[in-house]
Amino acid sequence: NGEVFQYFGHTKQFKVYEKEDDKVVLSETVETNEQGLSALADFLHEQTVSTMICGGAGGAHRIGN
Repeated sequence: NGEVFQYFGHTKQFKVYEKEDDKVVLSETVETNEQGLSALADFLHEQTVSTMICGGAGGAHRIGN
């Protein structure tokens, strides 16, 4: 609903933006099919996401490389 969800592992959708020259050139909402935490990290990697904004990912989890 246009809000940042508070827990990464339960996210149902991501809003993905592509930018060029500091301007947004593409915006789309992608469904996660309610995958779990580790699958979501792989999902974002497949989408070539380099930066993520979320409410929290939990204290015991490390997302990314």
